[in-house]
Amino acid sequence: MTEIAGLINVASLSNHELFTEVIAAISRCFKSRNKKERPKNWMSIAVQIAISTAEGQVGYTSSADWVEQFRVLSRNDTGSGSKDVKFAEALNMLNAKECYMKRLNNVLDLHSSLPDNNNNLTVRQAAGLIRGSVLLSKEDNDNDDAVKNIQISVIKLLVRTMPRLGTTNPNDIFLAVQLPLLQSLDRTAFTNGGIAFPSKKVMEEFDYLLDLDFDCDTDSIAQVGEKRKRNSDDRTAQHSKYTLLLEAAHLARKGAVRAQHGAVIFCPAPDGAMQVLGRGWNHDYLMDRAKTNKNKVVLHSECHAIADAIKNHGEDDCFNVLFPKATIFIAELESDFAYETCHPCPKCDPLLRAVGIISVFYTTPDGCLTQMELSTPTCELLGNENCSLPLKAACDEQGITCKRLDAAMKEAAEKAKE
Repeated sequence: MTEIAGLINVASLSNHELFTEVIAAISRCFKSRNKKERPKNWMSIAVQIAISTAEGQVGYTSSADWVEQFRVLSRNDTGSGSKDVKFAEALNMLNAKECYMKRLNNVLDLHSSLPDNNNNLTVRQAAGLIRGSVLLSKEDNDNDDAVKNIQISVIKLLVRTMPRLGTTNPNDIFLAVQLPLLQSLDRTAFTNGGIAFPSKKVMEEFDYLLDLDFDCDTDSIAQVGEKRKRNSDDRTAQHSKYTLLLEAAHLARKGAVRAQHGAVIFCPAPDGAMQVLGRGWNHDYLMDRAKTNKNKVVLHSECHAIADAIKNHGEDDCFNVLFPKATIFIAELESDFAYETCHPCPKCDPLLRAVGIISVFYTTPDGCLTQMELSTPTCELLGNENCSLPLKAACDEQGITCKRLDAAMKEAAEKAKE
């Protein structure tokens, strides 16, 4: 890890996360067979190193640094004097605001000293620094101008990484940084940080997106599985690639499994607006082991959204009319600040083709949406076990049946007997 990357990593984490990461890195340096060689006061020494890292001291920016510092302190046995300082006590002893400010300033100072051809960050790194600036602002009870200036500085770094934010497409910031973080920033940081609005319309859309609240907006995101009327707010001109992505990201936060994916299926309505058909997110669904020989199945966001659409609009309309002209937006979250690449997996690709959805948009780490067209749709894929079992589970969860799916499963079972 380069010096700037290490500084960005520690500046992007909360003090609690940083303590955990430091102690985990030190713990890993002891192989199971060598645990007897671990000093009795190793945790005390590790906490001492975590404190130095949180305070932004020089030489504490990576796991290699932490392990080396641990070896030095262990040899000198200098950790014994702090043996009574526990994890929680050490955290409470820190001045959180000063720690966050010091670590962020370490990044900004080093970045400004680098030559122009060697100081470009990735979008994810810039988003991580925005996260760090939000952590700092939560510790600021004095409305400190220095805190605002740091927010402006990290926005400038993002604009440098994504030049279009300062020229033609300022709303692309919502494709790079998760909405709750952006909503936590001081509003003036955007314009002072170099976000430019080419027109009043673009600025109004920016303000609209920044004020979105999916938890309170029951029209925009009703409970999955709830019957929706076709003349409801699910069909509105307000939907755009940004609102659809942000809603998919919001759905992803509901997921209780490791990969946080959210999906929104939509299609154009006759009046030119966009109609949301179904919504979904990754989650576990408990199975009847007596019937399936499985305890649970992970329902992927795409599968969940398909079942939701069938429940909302009916099987025949979905397969005959809506799915063939539909598009699905898929978002994968990277922690709570950025996005990850999430094209349909080997199970969801054939499932989408089986129901007739071949147009896909998905998030990437570089602040862009990628569009892809799947290969030829074919309903015969419904009989494929990788498609049928998850969709059957998703339909069972919704309390619905799908005649096409049941027929395909029956046909596949009969062929298996031959």
